[in-house]
Amino acid sequence: MVNVNVVPASRGAAWFSEGFEYFRLSAGPWIGSAVILLVINITLGMLPIAGMLLTQLLTPVFIGGLLLGCRDIGDGKGLKINHLFAGFSQYTGNLVLLGVLYTLGSVMIFIFMVIVLFLTVGLEFINLIAQGGAESALQELSLEHIRNMLLVILTGLFFYVPLLMAFWFAPALTVLEEMGPVDAIKDSFSGCMKNIMAFLIYGFVGLVLSFIATLPLMLGWFILMPMTIASVYLAYLDIYNPDNAITIVQES
Repeated sequence: MVNVNVVPASRGAAWFSEGFEYFRLSAGPWIGSAVILLVINITLGMLPIAGMLLTQLLTPVFIGGLLLGCRDIGDGKGLKINHLFAGFSQYTGNLVLLGVLYTLGSVMIFIFMVIVLFLTVGLEFINLIAQGGAESALQELSLEHIRNMLLVILTGLFFYVPLLMAFWFAPALTVLEEMGPVDAIKDSFSGCMKNIMAFLIYGFVGLVLSFIATLPLMLGWFILMPMTIASVYLAYLDIYNPDNAITIVQES
């Protein structure tokens, strides 16, 4: 277990701005890592279900390695391409287990949403499709059906946000604090809950940056992805290891 520090809400925006400094100092390796990850995801995407499962299981391993790279950037050593695979040389089992638990949680939420959707609009929607096709069925949906569908989506978000909070810092706590998966998940959720205001700002800034990154043929994601991973590391320092939370911006 680690102590959880409460940070000012303004840090939610600062994590991204300082994350850009981490990107700037090792831009080449960051972009190279992003390209390799893209190729891996495209390759795995060619495998229908197995590819999706492998992506979910391996993502924490890749993130864990890049977080170790962020620590080296903070120490003045810089990021290297092989940091992307550093998670495979240590903590692999715990990181993969995080992927398993996250996948199980996501699947349970999805199944729950499907069941609720089926119970609210499923039977009538299927009958409409049988009578006039999908396009006709969509036209015949009532406001009540649409309201029920929105309710299902909001219900899914209600469960997914806590799941995301439970796993946001879990890879960082696994590789940087050498915690087991269960303790990492608990402390990740606790850290997010105690800093909910900072994460509201963080989430809003992230949405804006995601929109901007998507505009130029999604090329901005080669910058935003490294910024986001670095922001997770910086947030980890602020919340769990404040004594070492000296950013590159302050040092330079």
